[in-house]
Amino acid sequence: MNRVLSLHAGQGTTLPKPPIPQAVLVAGKGVEGDRHFGKHPDRAVLIAGRATYDLAARAGILLPSGALGENILVDFDPHRLGPGAHLQIGTALLELTTVCTVCSSLSVFDLRLPKVLLGQRGLYARVLEGGVVQVGNVVQVLSRQPA
Repeated sequence: MNRVLSLHAGQGTTLPKPPIPQAVLVAGKGVEGDRHFGKHPDRAVLIAGRATYDLAARAGILLPSGALGENILVDFDPHRLGPGAHLQIGTALLELTTVCTVCSSLSVFDLRLPKVLLGQRGLYARVLEGGVVQVGNVVQVLSRQPA
């Protein structure tokens, strides 16, 4: 049904990123309260899919929500939409921009994790219109680009 499973933001650099009850997204800046807020508009929000956690689990690596550093965890694979797709989540409008690279910080969970998730960590998005996102919100795909 394309829903938000969990939300995460924090000022620290450790993973997993802490859960939050709702996310306030600001156009051109990202998630209020997140360490990346206002730094890189095209990488303001990281959206990860449950499929990435399932991929890790199939390799025997069980991860808590927020382990990928995502701000928004959804119940579908955002990689299938591709950069350029527009999403309405809660009252916010986002555009997927680029695939998030896998960094060595994920090795804190398992040394194999960066290789297991190569190219599958999630997608960055820019906030086109600010708004509030809550767990359980439907994610409406307004447009998509071939992945």
